[in-house]
Amino acid sequence: MKKSILLKKPSFILVLILSLSHFSSAQVSNKQGISSISIHPSATLFTFGLPQNTSITDGFQQGAFSYNVFPFTALPINTSVNRNGKTELYGLIGSFDLGINYSKLLKNNRIFKTEIGAYYTSSPNSYAIKDQYHYFVNGKESSIWQNTLEYSGFSASVTYTSKSRGRRGLGEVRNYLEVGGRTMNFLNQSAKESEDWIANGQGFRIESKVVNRTINMVFFEIGKTFWRPTNDMRSLNMGIRVGIPLSHFVENTYSGIVNNQVVASTSALENGAYIGFQLSYHLPIKTITKSYLERKAEKIYCEMERKVKIKHHFKVNKDELNIEMFDHENEDGDIVSLCFNGQYILEKHLLTRKPKVLTLKLKANQKNILTVFANNTGKEGANTSAIRFTINGKKEEIILYADKKESEGISFEN
Repeated sequence: MKKSILLKKPSFILVLILSLSHFSSAQVSNKQGISSISIHPSATLFTFGLPQNTSITDGFQQGAFSYNVFPFTALPINTSVNRNGKTELYGLIGSFDLGINYSKLLKNNRIFKTEIGAYYTSSPNSYAIKDQYHYFVNGKESSIWQNTLEYSGFSASVTYTSKSRGRRGLGEVRNYLEVGGRTMNFLNQSAKESEDWIANGQGFRIESKVVNRTINMVFFEIGKTFWRPTNDMRSLNMGIRVGIPLSHFVENTYSGIVNNQVVASTSALENGAYIGFQLSYHLPIKTITKSYLERKAEKIYCEMERKVKIKHHFKVNKDELNIEMFDHENEDGDIVSLCFNGQYILEKHLLTRKPKVLTLKLKANQKNILTVFANNTGKEGANTSAIRFTINGKKEEIILYADKKESEGISFEN
């Protein structure tokens, strides 16, 4: 990494990050009961170093530097001024991860994930230089000193999502929270052990010492994930990650110099803490379907050429059951047919938010199968039908997905 005396930059990037994290969307799968093993690459698009432990060095009345919150990007558009006064571009600032995880869509319509992986991080720390110690080179005035810490290690985490919030933009949206821990192995820093940035008797001196090469970190990430029914647990996540180390790597001393004399000094303990806007993708390498797969039988299913998955089973203590069917998400022109025990009880019905009420007559001592078949897939992908009923005194609402290849159903046993 480049040693950096940075010029002043606009701070609108922070607003951009918060805006993107609020409106961004991603993709996943949405079949209840399904589980998968996925690889998970992840990268930080924008990074802010978290404030470090700074203090005025003993023997001085004032500090030469103060901590400064400053945005950096993974792209090579960060700027610095070298000792010759030349402006340089550099990038690859942030955290870059590769993990493998196990994901399961639970019966309560939430996703649970466990993950292990490895990562590389370049974490920036920025310090505002007091005016009287600014370094001038070729007419350029420094305002910020930046030091990046490079480290790598292994990570482990768990993720839990909210229920589906319906379709938004690219897919079906859920909020998520990921928490985990990391080992941190120090690799390098951009600051040298000792270096003077002085011209005409004015400037500052940096003295840096590595005191720990292995520490640990806890982190959490919050964000949004969107998904489509046909993608079998694929996901694109966007979120805000905060990494908090439990110790520090480096001890730095920043000395302010006037007339070639040290007149102020700041000490800082740097640990690689950061907050970043994270973009990640879950690519399944093995999908395990836990939902019950019925064998097609002539008196159970209406459409013999489509795969049918029975995702819920209920015991019923009466001969009739009233159900309501309606569009689970946006009204986008979904047309479905409803099959019960091998016979259509509703054909080519346009789903709306207004429930369609039907009565099922249950046969005794056997499984009674209710299945939704898609006649079209509307404007937003696979159909999502909500089936609502009260059974044994408990209200249930089941979401059934259907496209031109697969259908989902419910089994009632009297």
